[in-house]
Amino acid sequence: EDTIRLSDQVFGRNIFRNKRLNFAPSENLATPRNYKLGPGDEVIVDIFGANQTTLRSVISPEGSINIDVLGPVYLNGMSIEDANIYLKKKLAAIYAGINKEGEGTDIRLSLGQIRTIQINVMGDVAYPGTYNLSSFSTVFHALYSAGGIKEPGSLRNIIVNRAGKNIATVDVYDFLMNGNRSGDIRLDEGDVILVPSYKNLVRVKGKVKRAMLFELKDGESLERLIEYAGGFAQGAYTNNLTVVRQTGKEYEVCTVNEMDRKIFQMKNGDEVEVGELVSRFKNKISIKGAVYRSGIYQLDGETNTVKSLIKKAEGLMPDAFTNRGILNRERDDRSLEMVSVDVEGILNGTVPDVALRNNDELYIPSKFDLSDAGTLTI
Repeated sequence: EDTIRLSDQVFGRNIFRNKRLNFAPSENLATPRNYKLGPGDEVIVDIFGANQTTLRSVISPEGSINIDVLGPVYLNGMSIEDANIYLKKKLAAIYAGINKEGEGTDIRLSLGQIRTIQINVMGDVAYPGTYNLSSFSTVFHALYSAGGIKEPGSLRNIIVNRAGKNIATVDVYDFLMNGNRSGDIRLDEGDVILVPSYKNLVRVKGKVKRAMLFELKDGESLERLIEYAGGFAQGAYTNNLTVVRQTGKEYEVCTVNEMDRKIFQMKNGDEVEVGELVSRFKNKISIKGAVYRSGIYQLDGETNTVKSLIKKAEGLMPDAFTNRGILNRERDDRSLEMVSVDVEGILNGTVPDVALRNNDELYIPSKFDLSDAGTLTI
């Protein structure tokens, strides 16, 4: 997939093929509170206080451990906490000090070696089949073990079936965008993970941070799609976005403005084009030549005439040639014209000030610029 252009890749589909991100469970962590004991789990029973001993036993296929004198004790399906309470009641008949205040005898049941469970991964994965995994394993680790999701598999609607019932629906984008693994539940013996085909696949092109394909749920908006794409890139034209849609008979174009992005629902096959800003300014004026601060300035209510622009540039330099300045101006049809300006008359108030327009550039030459101009014969 590395050879496929980024624009042709589906966002998130390669996550389970990343060797540095295998989602393997850590067996050194504390036993989860909701972990259910089952056949193959090793339990360790520590008896301490007036009586001290340690019992180790593996839960049998029938779901019980064997304790001398008591015989089989059924623990299958119990949490560690429930198994502790249950075992205390059973052992109280042997160790008289258990469950009595001040007698100094207590027990603690903990998990030793954990069992292996068998789960099935089906649907659009690289290697469908049956896998033997640690009982701490989650959906993501099972998908990694099956080689990841392939075309046309869904990343948004992965189903976990347990004993014939769908108990969870996993959305990989929730993890990728929000770091949320709440849907990545721990698996149990006999679970089936089903990866169906996607419903809606859309493409984003142009000025976004991730220009590629994205899988969307029914009802997700254009605004949500832009969030998945990482937002707009620099220089993006955001007032209107173009969506090319397949109607089943032909193509149609939808122009979506900024206000409608949250309510415009995406459909399978849509292509979104984010254009670039026009290389123009709406309020730019500039001055150069014999002034102290040449450069670009904002055309506003304060700086909008030749006199105010010279003032903004902190005035004329001593060598300024004030008899004639040049105002380079862009007409409405974008052709250029040069307007001669009496700088000295404007500053003295003897001639009217000249109003500025967008993109005007005022040039005030230096006397030294004119000294070597040479001669002109007509």
